[in-house]
Amino acid sequence: TIHERSRARAWRREGGKIVVETAAGRVLCDQLILTGDGYLDELAGPQARARVMPINNFVLATEPLGERAETIIRSDAAVADSRFVVNYFRKTPDGRLLFGGGENYRPGFPPDLPGFVRRHMLKIYPQLADVKVTHAWGGTLGITVHRSPFVRELAPGVRVAAGYSGQGVMLAPWFGKLLADAALGETGGVELLSRLPTPPFPGGRLLRWPLTVAGLSWYAMRDRL
Repeated sequence: TIHERSRARAWRREGGKIVVETAAGRVLCDQLILTGDGYLDELAGPQARARVMPINNFVLATEPLGERAETIIRSDAAVADSRFVVNYFRKTPDGRLLFGGGENYRPGFPPDLPGFVRRHMLKIYPQLADVKVTHAWGGTLGITVHRSPFVRELAPGVRVAAGYSGQGVMLAPWFGKLLADAALGETGGVELLSRLPTPPFPGGRLLRWPLTVAGLSWYAMRDRL
């Protein structure tokens, strides 16, 4: 049974069952898989929250570029640079530039989201200054200290996978299969992933957020220099 728009607030083990509390009721289950990445927040529990920090990243799409598309990227390859705050971009089948760039470390998105990402795009493609941005959006992802995802069994029957650190498009589908296997009793894959080094962020509960933001901001400044 799929319960859409039922925000999970907390979970606990009660007898032989796992109880998931929602705003309107509760769900009883034998197995629980937590896969909200940067959106998990308190639901992930203290062990995961100490190791996974949420950040926001943003993407835009330009209007179709026509013949100019071939001068931007000559192939259909996806491109990423080597900056700490990475830029990533590719052409769409209808000839738009799909460009991801920029991030912030606080709740909420920039008020002018298209303009925020556009500034990053123009640093690479200043010749696109006259091109319209037709779409822009953002999302919240989870990062870890070593950029290795955090995969663990938090309690009997309760497993989490989070902190993909920007690599979730590739990794999450495979990890999802391994989590499903574990729920069915084949735990080898999740046990192997649990060996990935994912130490807690420094600073403890009170200081980890400001210390991490300071560190991320420092490396982002080095990109600009």
